[in-house]
Amino acid sequence: MRGNITRRGKSSWRLKFDVGTDASGKRIIQYEMVHGTRRAAEVALAKRLNELADGRYVAPTIETVETYARHWLEHIAPAGRSPLTVERYGSMINAHIIPALGSVPLQKLDGKAIDRFYAHLRKDGRRFGGGVSSVTLHNIHRMLAQLLASALKAKLIARSPIDDVQTKVTAKRKKVQVLDEAELAQLLAHLKGHWLYMPTLLAAYTGLRRGEVLGLRWRDIYMAAGTLQVAQSVEVVQNEIVFTELKTDRSRRTVTVPDSLLRELMRHKKEQAAMRLKLGLGKDAADLVFTTAEGEVINPDVLSEMFRIRVHAAGIKHTRFHGLRHFHITHLLKSGVPVHVVSARAGHARASITLDAYAHLIGGEDAAAAQAAEESLRRALK
Repeated sequence: MRGNITRRGKSSWRLKFDVGTDASGKRIIQYEMVHGTRRAAEVALAKRLNELADGRYVAPTIETVETYARHWLEHIAPAGRSPLTVERYGSMINAHIIPALGSVPLQKLDGKAIDRFYAHLRKDGRRFGGGVSSVTLHNIHRMLAQLLASALKAKLIARSPIDDVQTKVTAKRKKVQVLDEAELAQLLAHLKGHWLYMPTLLAAYTGLRRGEVLGLRWRDIYMAAGTLQVAQSVEVVQNEIVFTELKTDRSRRTVTVPDSLLRELMRHKKEQAAMRLKLGLGKDAADLVFTTAEGEVINPDVLSEMFRIRVHAAGIKHTRFHGLRHFHITHLLKSGVPVHVVSARAGHARASITLDAYAHLIGGEDAAAAQAAEESLRRALK
Protein backbone atom coordinates (compact mmCIF):
# COMPACT_ATOMS: atom_id res chain seq x y z
CA MET A 1 0.00 0.00 0.00
CA ARG A 2 1.29 3.45 -0.91
CA GLY A 3 0.68 6.78 0.82
CA ASN A 4 2.17 10.20 1.49
CA ILE A 5 1.70 13.25 3.70
CA THR A 6 1.42 16.86 2.53
CA ARG A 7 1.39 19.95 4.79
CA ARG A 8 -1.78 21.96 4.25
CA GLY A 9 -1.39 24.53 7.02
CA LYS A 10 0.61 25.38 10.11
CA SER A 11 -0.68 22.29 11.94
CA SER A 12 -2.76 20.44 9.36
CA TRP A 13 -1.73 17.62 7.06
CA ARG A 14 -3.32 15.83 4.13
CA LEU A 15 -3.01 12.08 3.97
CA LYS A 16 -3.09 10.49 0.52
CA PHE A 17 -3.20 6.73 0.08
CA ASP A 18 -4.40 4.03 -2.31
CA VAL A 19 -7.45 2.01 -1.29
CA GLY A 20 -7.46 -0.34 -4.29
CA THR A 21 -8.63 -0.22 -7.89
CA ASP A 22 -11.99 0.14 -9.59
CA ALA A 23 -13.55 -2.25 -12.12
CA SER A 24 -11.40 -0.85 -14.92
CA GLY A 25 -8.19 -1.24 -12.93
CA LYS A 26 -7.84 2.49 -12.18
CA ARG A 27 -6.33 3.37 -8.81
CA ILE A 28 -8.75 4.61 -6.13
CA ILE A 29 -7.14 7.32 -4.02
CA GLN A 30 -8.41 8.42 -0.63
CA TYR A 31 -7.64 11.75 1.06
CA GLU A 32 -7.92 12.56 4.75
CA MET A 33 -7.06 15.65 6.83
CA VAL A 34 -5.22 15.37 10.13
CA HIS A 35 -4.61 18.23 12.57
CA GLY A 36 -1.60 18.33 14.89
CA THR A 37 2.07 17.47 14.48
CA ARG A 38 3.64 15.69 11.55
CA ARG A 39 4.24 12.78 13.90
CA ALA A 40 0.48 12.55 14.48
CA ALA A 41 -0.06 12.54 10.70
CA GLU A 42 2.50 9.74 10.28
CA VAL A 43 0.78 7.67 12.95
CA ALA A 44 -2.61 8.24 11.28
CA LEU A 45 -1.26 7.22 7.86
CA ALA A 46 0.35 4.09 9.29
CA LYS A 47 -2.96 3.19 10.93
CA ARG A 48 -4.86 3.56 7.65
CA LEU A 49 -2.29 1.47 5.74
CA ASN A 50 -2.49 -1.26 8.39
CA GLU A 51 -6.29 -1.24 8.21
CA LEU A 52 -6.09 -1.59 4.44
CA ALA A 53 -3.62 -4.45 4.70
CA ASP A 54 -5.87 -6.26 7.20
CA GLY A 55 -9.10 -5.55 5.29
CA ARG A 56 -10.44 -3.40 8.15
CA TYR A 57 -10.38 -0.04 6.42
CA VAL A 58 -13.63 1.90 6.20
CA ALA A 59 -13.73 4.99 4.01
CA PRO A 60 -15.15 8.19 5.56
CA THR A 61 -18.78 8.77 4.63
CA ILE A 62 -21.42 11.43 5.19
CA GLU A 63 -24.04 8.70 5.65
CA THR A 64 -26.28 9.33 8.66
CA VAL A 65 -28.29 6.85 10.68
CA GLU A 66 -31.43 8.11 8.94
CA THR A 67 -30.15 7.79 5.36
CA TYR A 68 -28.83 4.29 5.92
CA ALA A 69 -31.92 3.21 7.87
CA ARG A 70 -34.13 4.26 4.94
CA HIS A 71 -31.83 2.48 2.47
CA TRP A 72 -31.85 -0.68 4.61
CA LEU A 73 -35.64 -0.59 5.01
CA GLU A 74 -36.28 -0.22 1.27
CA HIS A 75 -33.58 -2.38 -0.29
CA ILE A 76 -32.32 -4.90 2.27
CA ALA A 77 -34.93 -5.61 4.96
CA PRO A 78 -37.58 -6.98 2.52
CA ALA A 79 -35.31 -9.87 1.50
CA GLY A 80 -36.33 -12.92 3.52
CA ARG A 81 -38.88 -11.04 5.64
CA SER A 82 -42.65 -10.79 5.34
CA PRO A 83 -44.26 -7.50 4.27
CA LEU A 84 -45.85 -7.28 7.73
CA THR A 85 -42.43 -7.53 9.41
CA VAL A 86 -41.02 -4.84 7.12
CA GLU A 87 -44.00 -2.62 7.89
CA ARG A 88 -43.31 -3.02 11.63
CA TYR A 89 -39.65 -2.19 11.07
CA GLY A 90 -40.72 0.94 9.20
CA SER A 91 -42.94 2.00 12.07
CA MET A 92 -40.10 1.59 14.58
CA ILE A 93 -37.63 3.45 12.35
CA ASN A 94 -39.98 6.38 11.71
CA ALA A 95 -41.36 6.60 15.23
CA HIS A 96 -38.20 6.02 17.25
CA ILE A 97 -34.89 5.61 15.38
CA ILE A 98 -35.04 8.67 13.10
CA PRO A 99 -36.34 11.21 15.67
CA ALA A 100 -33.66 10.28 18.21
CA LEU A 101 -30.67 9.08 16.15
CA GLY A 102 -31.42 10.02 12.54
CA SER A 103 -29.11 13.03 12.34
CA VAL A 104 -26.15 11.21 13.92
CA PRO A 105 -23.38 10.39 11.40
CA LEU A 106 -23.37 6.62 11.04
CA GLN A 107 -19.65 6.38 11.78
CA LYS A 108 -20.03 8.43 14.98
CA LEU A 109 -22.84 6.37 16.47
CA ASP A 110 -21.51 4.66 19.59
CA GLY A 111 -22.70 2.57 22.51
CA LYS A 112 -23.17 5.62 24.75
CA ALA A 113 -25.54 7.25 22.27
CA ILE A 114 -27.57 4.04 22.00
CA ASP A 115 -27.69 3.67 25.79
CA ARG A 116 -29.04 7.25 26.05
CA PHE A 117 -31.57 6.41 23.33
CA TYR A 118 -32.77 3.34 25.25
CA ALA A 119 -33.02 5.35 28.48
CA HIS A 120 -35.21 7.87 26.63
CA LEU A 121 -37.43 5.08 25.28
CA ARG A 122 -37.90 3.63 28.76
CA LYS A 123 -38.90 7.02 30.18
CA ASP A 124 -40.61 8.97 27.39
CA GLY A 125 -40.72 6.69 24.35
CA ARG A 126 -44.48 6.53 23.94
CA ARG A 127 -46.23 9.07 21.74
CA PHE A 128 -48.73 10.10 24.40
CA GLY A 129 -46.43 9.94 27.39
CA GLY A 130 -44.63 7.31 29.40
CA GLY A 131 -42.09 4.71 28.45
CA VAL A 132 -42.32 1.88 25.95
CA SER A 133 -42.79 -1.69 27.13
CA SER A 134 -39.86 -4.05 27.56
CA VAL A 135 -41.13 -6.03 24.55
CA THR A 136 -41.12 -2.91 22.33
CA LEU A 137 -37.63 -1.96 23.53
CA HIS A 138 -36.42 -5.49 22.83
CA ASN A 139 -37.88 -5.38 19.32
CA ILE A 140 -36.24 -2.01 18.60
CA HIS A 141 -32.91 -3.32 19.91
CA ARG A 142 -33.05 -6.41 17.69
CA MET A 143 -33.95 -4.38 14.62
CA LEU A 144 -31.20 -1.81 15.28
CA ALA A 145 -28.69 -4.65 15.67
CA GLN A 146 -29.73 -6.01 12.24
CA LEU A 147 -29.50 -2.55 10.68
CA LEU A 148 -25.99 -1.97 12.05
CA ALA A 149 -24.87 -5.46 11.06
CA SER A 150 -25.90 -4.56 7.51
CA ALA A 151 -23.89 -1.31 7.66
CA LEU A 152 -20.90 -3.31 8.89
CA LYS A 153 -21.24 -5.74 5.99
CA ALA A 154 -21.45 -2.78 3.59
CA LYS A 155 -18.15 -1.53 5.09
CA LEU A 156 -19.67 1.74 6.17
CA ILE A 157 -18.58 1.18 9.80
CA ALA A 158 -15.55 -0.63 11.19
CA ARG A 159 -17.53 -2.42 13.90
CA SER A 160 -21.08 -2.39 15.19
CA PRO A 161 -21.64 -0.04 18.14
CA ILE A 162 -24.35 -2.40 19.34
CA ASP A 163 -21.50 -4.44 20.84
CA ASP A 164 -20.76 -1.55 23.23
CA VAL A 165 -24.31 -1.11 24.52
CA GLN A 166 -24.48 -1.63 28.27
CA THR A 167 -28.25 -1.44 28.68
CA LYS A 168 -29.71 -4.82 29.53
CA VAL A 169 -32.55 -5.34 27.06
CA THR A 170 -34.85 -8.15 28.15
CA ALA A 171 -38.44 -8.64 27.05
CA LYS A 172 -40.77 -9.22 29.98
CA ARG A 173 -43.71 -10.80 28.23
CA LYS A 174 -47.18 -10.77 29.68
CA LYS A 175 -48.49 -14.02 31.08
CA VAL A 176 -50.27 -15.90 28.33
CA GLN A 177 -53.92 -16.75 28.99
CA VAL A 178 -54.57 -20.31 27.87
CA LEU A 179 -58.00 -21.92 27.78
CA ASP A 180 -58.41 -25.29 29.44
CA GLU A 181 -60.25 -28.13 27.70
CA ALA A 182 -63.57 -27.34 29.37
CA GLU A 183 -63.39 -23.68 28.32
CA LEU A 184 -62.51 -24.63 24.74
CA ALA A 185 -65.46 -27.03 24.65
CA GLN A 186 -67.72 -24.26 25.98
CA LEU A 187 -66.47 -21.85 23.33
CA LEU A 188 -66.92 -24.34 20.48
CA ALA A 189 -70.45 -25.15 21.68
CA HIS A 190 -71.23 -21.42 21.66
CA LEU A 191 -69.82 -21.02 18.13
CA LYS A 192 -71.62 -24.00 16.62
CA GLY A 193 -73.38 -22.79 13.46
CA HIS A 194 -71.36 -19.55 13.32
CA TRP A 195 -68.73 -18.93 10.61
CA LEU A 196 -66.07 -18.68 13.35
CA TYR A 197 -66.59 -22.28 14.42
CA MET A 198 -64.36 -23.93 11.80
CA PRO A 199 -61.45 -21.43 11.96
CA THR A 200 -61.51 -21.80 15.77
CA LEU A 201 -61.60 -25.59 15.58
CA LEU A 202 -58.76 -25.70 13.06
CA ALA A 203 -56.54 -23.35 15.08
CA ALA A 204 -57.10 -25.34 18.28
CA TYR A 205 -56.43 -28.69 16.58
CA THR A 206 -53.36 -27.64 14.58
CA GLY A 207 -51.81 -24.59 16.25
CA LEU A 208 -51.81 -22.60 13.01
CA ARG A 209 -51.42 -18.85 13.30
CA ARG A 210 -54.32 -16.54 12.41
CA GLY A 211 -52.90 -15.61 9.00
CA GLU A 212 -52.06 -19.25 8.24
CA VAL A 213 -55.63 -20.31 9.02
CA LEU A 214 -57.07 -17.66 6.70
CA GLY A 215 -54.51 -18.43 3.98
CA LEU A 216 -55.22 -22.16 3.96
CA ARG A 217 -56.44 -23.50 0.58
CA TRP A 218 -58.26 -26.72 -0.22
CA ARG A 219 -55.35 -27.74 -2.44
CA ASP A 220 -53.17 -27.63 0.70
CA ILE A 221 -55.27 -30.30 2.45
CA TYR A 222 -54.55 -33.95 1.65
CA MET A 223 -57.54 -35.89 2.93
CA ALA A 224 -56.14 -39.34 2.08
CA ALA A 225 -52.84 -38.66 3.84
CA GLY A 226 -54.47 -36.83 6.73
CA THR A 227 -52.17 -33.81 6.46
CA LEU A 228 -52.24 -30.17 5.49
CA GLN A 229 -49.50 -27.99 4.04
CA VAL A 230 -48.92 -24.55 5.56
CA ALA A 231 -47.78 -22.53 2.54
CA GLN A 232 -49.12 -18.98 2.75
CA SER A 233 -50.52 -16.42 5.15
CA VAL A 234 -53.05 -13.58 5.01
CA GLU A 235 -51.87 -10.32 6.57
CA VAL A 236 -52.97 -6.69 6.77
CA VAL A 237 -50.14 -4.51 5.43
CA GLN A 238 -50.65 -0.74 5.14
CA ASN A 239 -54.40 -1.27 5.54
CA GLU A 240 -54.54 -3.73 2.64
CA ILE A 241 -55.15 -7.47 2.82
CA VAL A 242 -52.29 -9.35 1.18
CA PHE A 243 -51.22 -12.95 0.70
CA THR A 244 -47.65 -13.64 1.78
CA GLU A 245 -45.57 -16.71 1.10
CA LEU A 246 -43.96 -18.22 4.17
CA LYS A 247 -40.23 -17.52 3.96
CA THR A 248 -38.51 -20.21 6.04
CA ASP A 249 -38.45 -23.99 5.80
CA ARG A 250 -39.67 -24.24 9.39
CA SER A 251 -42.71 -22.04 8.75
CA ARG A 252 -43.51 -23.88 5.49
CA ARG A 253 -44.49 -27.15 7.11
CA THR A 254 -46.70 -30.22 6.91
CA VAL A 255 -49.10 -30.74 9.80
CA THR A 256 -50.85 -34.03 10.53
CA VAL A 257 -54.61 -33.58 11.00
CA PRO A 258 -56.75 -35.74 13.34
CA ASP A 259 -59.52 -37.78 11.73
CA SER A 260 -62.23 -35.88 13.60
CA LEU A 261 -61.00 -32.58 12.15
CA LEU A 262 -60.78 -34.08 8.65
CA ARG A 263 -64.44 -35.06 8.89
CA GLU A 264 -65.36 -31.53 9.98
CA LEU A 265 -63.37 -30.09 7.07
CA MET A 266 -65.13 -32.37 4.57
CA ARG A 267 -68.51 -31.29 5.97
CA HIS A 268 -67.44 -27.63 5.77
CA LYS A 269 -66.32 -28.06 2.16
CA LYS A 270 -69.71 -29.47 1.13
CA GLU A 271 -71.55 -26.65 2.90
CA GLN A 272 -69.26 -24.06 1.32
CA ALA A 273 -69.80 -25.47 -2.17
CA ALA A 274 -73.58 -25.54 -1.65
CA MET A 275 -73.59 -21.94 -0.45
CA ARG A 276 -71.51 -20.73 -3.39
CA LEU A 277 -73.83 -22.53 -5.79
CA LYS A 278 -76.87 -20.97 -4.10
CA LEU A 279 -75.35 -17.48 -4.40
CA GLY A 280 -74.24 -18.08 -7.98
CA LEU A 281 -70.60 -17.45 -7.15
CA GLY A 282 -69.09 -20.38 -9.02
CA LYS A 283 -65.70 -21.87 -8.17
CA ASP A 284 -63.50 -19.93 -5.75
CA ALA A 285 -60.45 -18.82 -7.74
CA ALA A 286 -58.35 -18.46 -4.59
CA ASP A 287 -59.44 -21.94 -3.40
CA LEU A 288 -59.62 -20.66 0.19
CA VAL A 289 -60.98 -22.89 2.95
CA PHE A 290 -62.44 -19.89 4.81
CA THR A 291 -64.09 -16.92 3.10
CA THR A 292 -66.76 -14.33 3.76
CA ALA A 293 -70.35 -15.06 2.74
CA GLU A 294 -69.58 -13.26 -0.52
CA GLY A 295 -66.60 -15.53 -1.18
CA GLU A 296 -63.95 -12.92 -0.34
CA VAL A 297 -60.85 -13.33 1.81
CA ILE A 298 -61.55 -12.68 5.50
CA ASN A 299 -59.86 -9.65 7.01
CA PRO A 300 -57.62 -10.94 9.86
CA ASP A 301 -58.49 -7.95 12.05
CA VAL A 302 -62.21 -8.60 11.56
CA LEU A 303 -61.72 -12.22 12.60
CA SER A 304 -59.86 -11.14 15.76
CA GLU A 305 -62.51 -8.60 16.74
CA MET A 306 -65.38 -11.00 16.11
CA PHE A 307 -63.55 -13.69 18.09
CA ARG A 308 -63.14 -11.27 21.03
CA ILE A 309 -66.86 -10.52 21.00
CA ARG A 310 -67.82 -14.19 20.87
CA VAL A 311 -65.42 -15.16 23.67
CA HIS A 312 -67.08 -12.56 25.89
CA ALA A 313 -70.53 -13.77 24.89
CA ALA A 314 -69.54 -17.38 25.66
CA GLY A 315 -68.80 -16.36 29.26
CA ILE A 316 -65.22 -17.63 29.38
CA LYS A 317 -62.05 -15.77 30.32
CA HIS A 318 -60.57 -13.31 27.85
CA THR A 319 -58.31 -14.81 25.21
CA ARG A 320 -57.27 -13.78 21.73
CA PHE A 321 -57.56 -15.93 18.61
CA HIS A 322 -53.80 -16.47 18.96
CA GLY A 323 -54.62 -18.08 22.31
CA LEU A 324 -55.89 -21.12 20.40
CA ARG A 325 -52.33 -21.64 19.18
CA HIS A 326 -51.14 -21.37 22.79
CA PHE A 327 -53.75 -23.95 23.79
CA HIS A 328 -52.56 -26.39 21.15
CA ILE A 329 -48.86 -26.08 21.91
CA THR A 330 -49.33 -26.17 25.69
CA HIS A 331 -51.58 -29.23 25.44
CA LEU A 332 -48.98 -31.10 23.38
CA LEU A 333 -46.16 -30.26 25.79
CA LYS A 334 -48.23 -31.27 28.82
CA SER A 335 -49.06 -34.53 27.06
CA GLY A 336 -45.37 -35.38 26.84
CA VAL A 337 -44.84 -34.75 23.12
CA PRO A 338 -41.09 -34.02 22.62
CA VAL A 339 -40.37 -30.32 22.38
CA HIS A 340 -38.60 -30.63 19.01
CA VAL A 341 -41.73 -32.25 17.55
CA VAL A 342 -43.97 -29.53 18.98
CA SER A 343 -41.59 -26.85 17.69
CA ALA A 344 -41.67 -28.27 14.16
CA ARG A 345 -45.46 -28.55 14.21
CA ALA A 346 -45.75 -24.94 15.43
CA GLY A 347 -43.35 -23.65 12.77
CA HIS A 348 -40.92 -22.15 15.29
CA ALA A 349 -37.45 -21.43 13.94
CA ARG A 350 -35.81 -23.27 16.86
CA ALA A 351 -36.94 -25.57 19.64
CA SER A 352 -35.49 -23.09 22.13
CA ILE A 353 -38.16 -20.59 21.07
CA THR A 354 -40.85 -23.07 22.06
CA LEU A 355 -39.21 -23.68 25.44
CA ASP A 356 -38.70 -19.97 26.15
CA ALA A 357 -42.29 -19.12 25.29
CA TYR A 358 -44.10 -22.02 26.98
CA ALA A 359 -41.95 -23.43 29.78
CA HIS A 360 -43.80 -21.34 32.41
CA LEU A 361 -47.18 -22.64 31.20
CA ILE A 362 -46.47 -26.33 31.56
CA GLY A 363 -45.98 -26.60 35.34
CA GLY A 364 -45.80 -29.75 37.41
CA GLU A 365 -43.19 -31.45 35.26
CA ASP A 366 -40.38 -30.81 37.72
CA ALA A 367 -42.27 -32.63 40.47
CA ALA A 368 -42.94 -35.50 38.07
CA ALA A 369 -39.24 -35.59 37.20
CA ALA A 370 -38.32 -35.74 40.89
CA GLN A 371 -40.76 -38.60 41.41
CA ALA A 372 -39.32 -40.49 38.43
CA ALA A 373 -35.79 -39.98 39.76
CA GLU A 374 -36.82 -41.28 43.18
CA GLU A 375 -38.38 -44.40 41.69
CA SER A 376 -35.31 -45.03 39.55
CA LEU A 377 -32.98 -44.62 42.54
CA ARG A 378 -35.16 -46.90 44.67
CA ARG A 379 -34.92 -49.65 42.04
CA ALA A 380 -31.17 -49.20 41.79
CA LEU A 381 -30.70 -49.46 45.57
CA LYS A 382 -32.71 -52.68 45.65
